[in-house]
Amino acid sequence: MKELIKSILILLCVFSLQGCSNKEMEPAKSETVSVDDIENSKENIQSQDENAPQSTEEVESYEPVTGDNLFVAQEFAGDLLEENFTKLSQAYQYDEVMKAEIASEDTIKTILFYNAEYGKLEKYHEPYAYTIGAYQYVIIPIECSLNNYNLQIAFDGNHNITGFTYSEYLTRTTAKLGTIPEGVTETEYTFTSDGYVIPGTFTAPKAGSNVPVVILVQGFGASDRDESIYENKPFRDIAWALAKEGIASYRYDKRNYLYEFQMKNDTSLTIKDETTDDILAAAGMVKNLEGIDSARIYILGHSLGGYVLPGIDKELSGIAGYIMMSAPAQHMKKYIYQEYEYIAGVDETVTKEEQSQLEALKNQLKQLEEPEKIPDNVTILGAYRDYWVDLDSYYPVKQAKNIKKPVLVLQGERDYQVTMKQFAIWKKNFNKSENWTFISYPSLNHFMMAGYGNPTLGEYKTRSHVDNKVTQDIIQFIMGTSQ
Repeated sequence: MKELIKSILILLCVFSLQGCSNKEMEPAKSETVSVDDIENSKENIQSQDENAPQSTEEVESYEPVTGDNLFVAQEFAGDLLEENFTKLSQAYQYDEVMKAEIASEDTIKTILFYNAEYGKLEKYHEPYAYTIGAYQYVIIPIECSLNNYNLQIAFDGNHNITGFTYSEYLTRTTAKLGTIPEGVTETEYTFTSDGYVIPGTFTAPKAGSNVPVVILVQGFGASDRDESIYENKPFRDIAWALAKEGIASYRYDKRNYLYEFQMKNDTSLTIKDETTDDILAAAGMVKNLEGIDSARIYILGHSLGGYVLPGIDKELSGIAGYIMMSAPAQHMKKYIYQEYEYIAGVDETVTKEEQSQLEALKNQLKQLEEPEKIPDNVTILGAYRDYWVDLDSYYPVKQAKNIKKPVLVLQGERDYQVTMKQFAIWKKNFNKSENWTFISYPSLNHFMMAGYGNPTLGEYKTRSHVDNKVTQDIIQFIMGTSQ
């Protein structure tokens, strides 16, 4: 019975770069099922099994379901509703944990139970997705005869299904997407980088001209221009707040977010392809936009976006300054294990499964000590050997000593992903440098949103905004250094 109850909400995912674990990824509002319901469902299932006619036909063989994550998720949802367990087992690509779970008796019983609970399919709504680090979560709102629900399917960076869960019904259109503030305009501009066309949004005050502009750069993994996480959009928050105070900004979709299928099997990709080439190309485009002061262009890099800035400073001619937000000072291999370990133990209990995941991560990180020995077809944290070989020779603190432009370093003290240790390293090396400014915020997390108590991934599910103190400090930095 314990195993059946445990399986009622399934979301089996390995730790992502945002630190998710199985217990962290349960939806905030999920269907509640009583023990009596489970027992009744179990009896119904057993009765169905006993009365089912015994087939002598051979088991049908299915071809793999391929395509982008949205397409695969819709096919997967259809097979769940049709209870096509053979196809579910054969036709989809899973990670190792999910591969075993999808064919388990408990998973099959859970699917049967929820199908009975929700009733006959009536309508699918348009699926939508959000990305956290190297993971993408596809949401499919489903209307049924008895109850409506959302099916959430998780994919890793290799497009393996890592889990699924049933949650509260919510279509894309029922979420409040926000309205552009009065006095602010947004215009779409694209640029080309290495042959890829990258779209983005230029946000500016309606009044005024010759305004400063900030280019916003996301962290590790595939991310849209708003750096969306669940229903939160930190980059949009920053862009709107700046525009209301007379500062323009440009934010764009990451290349691996737009062209993930063209890039996913390219073993030669490095940080240059993921991030830095596009920063350079975006800066070149922004300089020519009407209404901006080309001598007052700033770059705000969040997380990995800040980490890479010292490495390309010499290539960014004409940039007025940098804002490094939640930016690590060390290679990921130095701190990523502590992030996952924290999440596993935040509830004061580390399960056997979590311990196994931690051991697997530790073994992966050992390979980063000698990245040139990583096999050609092996990915570590979603990236191939060339990516890690390239990063192994990058020392941001050393290269940052050559930066002569103003630098603002911002850090949330409740950030469990890029912790205060990383902030302390930057501060130790540059606190005496007149062009560096350091500010930390006791109540803020990795995305500069306020919270309380021990931070967890679940905190990001709550609708929130970048703290006003952060945007005001950015505004003050820009106005104070660009006169």
